[in-house]
Amino acid sequence: MENLQEIKIGKGLNTILFGISRPTLKNQLGQPTEIDSYNAGDDDEYLTEAWHYDEYEISASFDEEDDWRLTTLSTSSPIATLNGKKVMGLSMTEIQELAAPLDLGEGEIEEMEEDQTLLSYIDSSLNFWFEDGKLSEVQWGVLWKDEDTPKWPVPVL
Repeated sequence: MENLQEIKIGKGLNTILFGISRPTLKNQLGQPTEIDSYNAGDDDEYLTEAWHYDEYEISASFDEEDDWRLTTLSTSSPIATLNGKKVMGLSMTEIQELAAPLDLGEGEIEEMEEDQTLLSYIDSSLNFWFEDGKLSEVQWGVLWKDEDTPKWPVPVL
């Protein structure tokens, strides 16, 4: 993987694009360190499989409901960038200032447990997780045409 991890809202990370299959990601990054399977939704009908790559500090989630295509990424890597700027360790104010010109929609702040705060841009499928006031993880996913239809950045065959 490159020396920087460029977060591409609605698209992916560097050359890893939402909509790719599990074998395609394995070709790009190799065997994951760990794989978790869980029911992600309230209806418990569909599974999500999360692939964790400890070496790169990223996780990739594939949803059964979307034919096991890549739908969500997360990173805690110090080399992760958004709009060309490294983001880990930044304050919420710094992230909000960085996000302002990106037209992400309205940000929602939610206080979590244990000194954690979540800043979500729901319209952009983007979450910023803060611990003790500093950014510790970014989660982002594919954008949606409507509640059931992903806007894949790659052709899905």
